[in-house]
Amino acid sequence: MILEKLRDSSEDEMILTFLKGELNSIRFDKKLRQILYQLKLDTNIIFNGNLDSKEENNLRKKIIKEYRGYPNKELFGNFPYIHKWEFVKFNRNDLEKLFYIDYDYWNKLSKGTSKPKIAASTIADGVEIFGVSNEPFITGTKIIDTISFPPIILITCNNKKFLIIEGHSRATIYAMRPDKFEGTFGFIGYCSIEDMKKYDSRML
Repeated sequence: MILEKLRDSSEDEMILTFLKGELNSIRFDKKLRQILYQLKLDTNIIFNGNLDSKEENNLRKKIIKEYRGYPNKELFGNFPYIHKWEFVKFNRNDLEKLFYIDYDYWNKLSKGTSKPKIAASTIADGVEIFGVSNEPFITGTKIIDTISFPPIILITCNNKKFLIIEGHSRATIYAMRPDKFEGTFGFIGYCSIEDMKKYDSRML
């Protein structure tokens, strides 16, 4: 069975988790910190976010809108209506069901499959895409022995294919060290087939 449901979740928790993951990213944290500065906020609203605070939740929605266009622009253009969110636990076999978003870098790294496990083999072969170093992935496989990564965020319309919304690099590192994926956690958003078709028809 794929994905062990632990409890129900929410849009607010997904947004908080998304922002935590991005703020922990060497690749993306600079832009997010700039937005926090522009909004006169500090990282405390993310790293120590209070989900019981309506004011905080609304501020985080404003942050993610400025940062990634949520809920309906940029990365989230045509984003499906999510009728429920769940917090889940993974086993290592669940990696087979994960797919990258349709983006040039991830497409080429995974040899057109969008699968992290294929990307892991590309990295193992020493191939670099668009001149982007593979070193962060390699470093990740080492530090994963001593730290826990934030949960990965996925969406699905059929419980067969799960599209990564946040956590592409972490999914790649897990694919390089599948033993470390066992027992990790994530968030799953469920949408209709019709909505997924508009957002990413590969997931049908």
